[in-house]
Amino acid sequence: MKDTSRQKSPAIDAEPLDDLDSFWLDTMRDVTKNSISAIEEASKQLIPIISILQAIYFAAISFSNLKTSLVLHDPLVFLFVSPLTCWFISLALAVSVFIPRKFQTNLNSPSKSSRTYDKIADFKQRQLWYAYIALLIGFLPLVGCIVVYLYYMPVP
Repeated sequence: MKDTSRQKSPAIDAEPLDDLDSFWLDTMRDVTKNSISAIEEASKQLIPIISILQAIYFAAISFSNLKTSLVLHDPLVFLFVSPLTCWFISLALAVSVFIPRKFQTNLNSPSKSSRTYDKIADFKQRQLWYAYIALLIGFLPLVGCIVVYLYYMPVP
């Protein structure tokens, strides 16, 4: 029985890199080095946006006649709270990009270090992506809230 786990990879002809090849390799090295900080920067920008949306929406509800039009057990209360709920979830996900996590790696192993870096970047990217999704989903019930408020709420 042959041991296939130790087969040699085929020889690759080493051709000198031209300027364009070197440019793209250097560009991808820079992108890789800066990918986690770019994700964190995007999350830093998303957090105040979500906070401002929540403040504006909360102020709009506070100064409207909704409190007198709705009773606590009214199903419309859930509609008017749902944008805030989605935006709180989005905020939590955006903040989770910065929560320190423990990863095992071996700094003497390039492949293990690469996998660990990929895990960190994937986690942060996934959290940021879900934060964007939750933010956008929050606008769907917001449209419903506007329609209900404009057309179905009694005017005092």
